[in-house]
Amino acid sequence: MAVALGAALSTVVTAVPAGAQAAAPDGAGARGEVTFAVFDTGAGIPRDRPFELGELTDHRIPRETVERLAASERVGAEESAAAPLQAPPADRNDIEGEWQDRDGWNAVMRKGWWDGGNSGFGMRKIDQKHNLSLDAVKATTMYPRPGPEGKENIGGTTWNYRTEVLHVECSGWWIFRRCRVTEVMTVRAGLDYRTLDDGKAFGAVTAFCEGVTGRCPDWVRDAVNI
Repeated sequence: MAVALGAALSTVVTAVPAGAQAAAPDGAGARGEVTFAVFDTGAGIPRDRPFELGELTDHRIPRETVERLAASERVGAEESAAAPLQAPPADRNDIEGEWQDRDGWNAVMRKGWWDGGNSGFGMRKIDQKHNLSLDAVKATTMYPRPGPEGKENIGGTTWNYRTEVLHVECSGWWIFRRCRVTEVMTVRAGLDYRTLDDGKAFGAVTAFCEGVTGRCPDWVRDAVNI
């Protein structure tokens, strides 16, 4: 589910530290509008007030990433070029990734498959149908939002995870651009922890953006902190 946030946030004027002008890049990309997204990992990125782009380093965003954003460089996941499959392939249970969720549970992503409609599971369906990456699913399970809906048993060995992705718009100059959260999207991932013959969990069934039919917006896939 996406939530649009009001634009009526107070403007804050910030003094630029001495020497910052000399230290900043002088390319055209250092000034103007920048938009990007971040998964809410509980690091406290402000939703209800403007903030400086450079403040992201205080919220677990690496300085290198912030400086690339300040220079208007693209940061994000690679786009998928794969095509749907008409039948489940032999490699559908091959493992694409393994990690631990917030509670230390062993999670798995299998290659899976997708027929172009509603059938399928795993990475191929999540990527091709819903435009989400493996890292997006990892982030959703590692940083589910607080409360019972963050990690919810929906029956047997299957669990749903939900987390939120913040769409951020910035304007101004370099790391001193003024930024605000303009939209919030909820990502849901469903994982089945039943054990298969290889001794590992079935893993990710699907993941998608709540309230969106089909593909998540590119800005969700391209979140800079996954």
